[in-house]
Amino acid sequence: MSRFWAQDSSGSESDSASESDSSDESVTDKKPLTRQWLEESDSSDSDTGRKVVSAKAKAFMHLRSQVSLILNAIKVNDWNKIQPTFDELGRTAEKQKGMIAQNGGLPPFFFRLLRDLEEHLAKTLKDKPAVKKMSGSNSKSLNRMKLNFKKYLKSAQLEERLAAFKENPVDSDKAESSDSDSDSDSDSDSDSDSTDSESSNSSSERAKTKTATATATATKTKTKSPSDSEDSEEWGSDSDSSDSESDDDAEDGINPALKGRARWLKTATVVKVREVKDKTARATQRKEEKEKTTKTTKSKSFITEENLSPAALERKAREIISMRGRKGTDPAELMRQLTALVKLSGTFGAHVEIPMLMHLVSAQFDQVRNLDDYMESTLWTSCATAVERVTTLLSENKELTLKLMSADDIADLRVSAAATTSAAKLKKMETELLTNPHNGEAETTQQRDDREAEEKRAKLNDEEKNCLKVAGSLSVFMNRLEEEYTKSLQKINPHTDEYIRRLKDEGWLVQLLGAVREHYISTSTSTINNNSTSTTTATTTTTTTTTATNENETEISELALLQVEHLYYKHDLIAEAVNTASEFQRKFGDVDMLHPACNSLKKNPNPSTDSSKSHPGSFAGKPSVKSKKSSTIDLMDDLCLYCYKYGDDRCRTRAMICHIAHHASHDRFSEARDLLLMSKIQDTINGAGDISTMILFNRMMVQLGLCAFRTGRIWEAHSCLSEIGSGRVRELLAQGFNSRGYNDRNSEQEKAERRRQVPYHMHINTDLLDACHLISAMLIEVPAIAAEKPDQKRFIRSRYFRKHYDNMSRQVFTGPPEHTRDFVIHAAKRLMMGDWKGCHDFIAGLDVFKLFPGHASNSISAMLENKIKVEALRTYLFSYSDNYESLSLTSLCAHFALDEQTVHSHVSKMMINKELNATWDGTTQMILFQKVDTNKLQSLALQYADKVNQLVENNERFLDA
Repeated sequence: MSRFWAQDSSGSESDSASESDSSDESVTDKKPLTRQWLEESDSSDSDTGRKVVSAKAKAFMHLRSQVSLILNAIKVNDWNKIQPTFDELGRTAEKQKGMIAQNGGLPPFFFRLLRDLEEHLAKTLKDKPAVKKMSGSNSKSLNRMKLNFKKYLKSAQLEERLAAFKENPVDSDKAESSDSDSDSDSDSDSDSDSTDSESSNSSSERAKTKTATATATATKTKTKSPSDSEDSEEWGSDSDSSDSESDDDAEDGINPALKGRARWLKTATVVKVREVKDKTARATQRKEEKEKTTKTTKSKSFITEENLSPAALERKAREIISMRGRKGTDPAELMRQLTALVKLSGTFGAHVEIPMLMHLVSAQFDQVRNLDDYMESTLWTSCATAVERVTTLLSENKELTLKLMSADDIADLRVSAAATTSAAKLKKMETELLTNPHNGEAETTQQRDDREAEEKRAKLNDEEKNCLKVAGSLSVFMNRLEEEYTKSLQKINPHTDEYIRRLKDEGWLVQLLGAVREHYISTSTSTINNNSTSTTTATTTTTTTTTATNENETEISELALLQVEHLYYKHDLIAEAVNTASEFQRKFGDVDMLHPACNSLKKNPNPSTDSSKSHPGSFAGKPSVKSKKSSTIDLMDDLCLYCYKYGDDRCRTRAMICHIAHHASHDRFSEARDLLLMSKIQDTINGAGDISTMILFNRMMVQLGLCAFRTGRIWEAHSCLSEIGSGRVRELLAQGFNSRGYNDRNSEQEKAERRRQVPYHMHINTDLLDACHLISAMLIEVPAIAAEKPDQKRFIRSRYFRKHYDNMSRQVFTGPPEHTRDFVIHAAKRLMMGDWKGCHDFIAGLDVFKLFPGHASNSISAMLENKIKVEALRTYLFSYSDNYESLSLTSLCAHFALDEQTVHSHVSKMMINKELNATWDGTTQMILFQKVDTNKLQSLALQYADKVNQLVENNERFLDA
């Protein structure tokens, strides 16, 4: 064959032939061929772009593409895309099940996706506010994804393999990398096999290929000209072949830069192992470094006794205060330093100790960062102790007054502290020697500060010396203490010992409020006395004094209101027991921690005083606290009168409500009713706009109704309890809320409602409320039901009772009573038949009356028995009067166990009110019944009167609306 055809056919074989023959042929004497024949070899370009992919690689490529789509959607929280893509991924894995099983099962990246998707799904479902803000379609996809994910894991039996992957994800990563290497090896092997097959098919043309390869190699060795560069671009096969050869060598571990014999020498292969970083060790190292830094800071924070002075304490306090709120500052360390300063300041008197205590209290309140978090018990106790110490110092030094630091004072304090915060400046200030201008002697910076502070204090008058500028106000601190105490009672589980321990702090809180209030009263009194004794006064001075006095009165009224709100709901017996327990704990600690020998005095009246024979605790016996039995009536009157006089509208309203509730809890119904009617709160409470005040009004009305029930005023009790006891009792009393109403509230409304909840120990028992309401309704409604006639319109006084009574009447079979409501309805059934004993047995079976304080349960049982007898008598006469012509007084007294005077008075009252058509026969003591049949005109007149009454009620209701 001629050279022309050999050159033409060399394009397709040059890649394979050049690898084997280029090293054996010498091409230096041959000339390059012309380009005109090379333009026809286009088939080589199309063949070189072909790539062979295995079936396993195709399947895994499809899985990887779907996994990447899901991961991208996870980043943007797009469940509309995650859910269908995951379903498609499951179908793809099921379709390629056989191929995946032949190659070792599902790859590790598949399980990594399942792990990440499970964690992201749990995190998203936990964030309920974010789920509520999602669109409708996105939330539906999220719920569908939650169900499909669990279903897929269970159906595909991947739960155990996923758990194993979570336990050891590092080994899975190594397995994945080894799998990918094996894939690439298999792909390269398949490529080489295909190449070998192609080269074997063209073995007959190898001789032709040698000439073309040699020619192309010679062309590359020569110096390139512009035309040569164009030739090299068109002859892409040579460069491609050399590149592929070098790539193959690199893959085989051969350095392409080596020549000759060194190219084929065997070398050791270095396998790089992925290094796993130990995150735990790094975290431990960082923690140790932080502890070292904290220890160094602690060692520098103390003030030596040699340098101890008021100026040094003040300078150190400025330094600590300037660090508050800065990033990276440890709040616990600042608290420790301030506590140390407070202890050191005690040696310099109240002028130095009080400002330090106020700084400490202000820093303690900064520990509570979130509005819904509460102060821990230990921190609250420390804060209350500091406030108590301030009030003690002020009571011992009555000439001292507190003044709130202005914003300019705080800014100057921070600027001066920032100028001396660095350690270098502090060291320089301690060692720098200055000259005293008065005597010319050398002095340090600290001595200069002490001298200037004394000189500045000497220039002040007595009033300015006794006025201390402090950070914060005592009234504000007491408001925060009360708020944190209430929040802790709301958050702590009421069925734990911790809640009981916190309850013992309430008496201490009330005492603190009283001490701070007394301080403000004495301050305002001394201010008024000083102004009255001064001879020269100006208009501005008078205005300033009046403003200060008004501010003091407002603060005093607020503190008095806080005291009232912690006193009004407790009975005197309960308050006395709680205060005694609180004083005992503060003096001796917990009762459980006392030594058993303290109780030995009861067994041995003459104990031995020899400590070698008996424990010293048995000498004095069990410790006790003597508390004065004092009534809270006078205290409540004084506090409420001050609120009425100096408080604002909200303060006066809440004080009035608490005053009424306190009277009601002590069974003083007449005083409570008179205060309520006099204040007319019931007319203005709906427009108050304060939800907490409306809740307080609801609780007061319940207390008033329970008081009326205990004192035997059934009508008043029913009128007070009917509106609140008919439904949503827990929400109206802030003792819980209905979970069904969550859809109507957003997250902020839910949080606000939780903050308004009343602590558990202030709850009014809902069973007791329901029992009192239903019993009072029964005693009113059952005689009315018996007095109804078929041709008359029903006049319902208690719809709540009538609804449950009618429901039970319609039942074919009624079981034994289980709840409080069932007991009352069964009692009403017996009362309807005139069986007062059966009715009383059901009512006496209720245990809720034992919840009343004191010994009221016995008196309530006797009162209810008498009321049930009377109403059973009236019901019997209403129901069976048509069947009698006469009844003797003696038989009625014997049947209902009542005396003659009681029966005679109630029957006479029924006759006067025209409820009973009968007369008395004075000689025989008989009741003579008169049967009167109404004619048509009378029945129409009665119907007309009922309609007129209904029309009047509707008009009144429209006017009120």
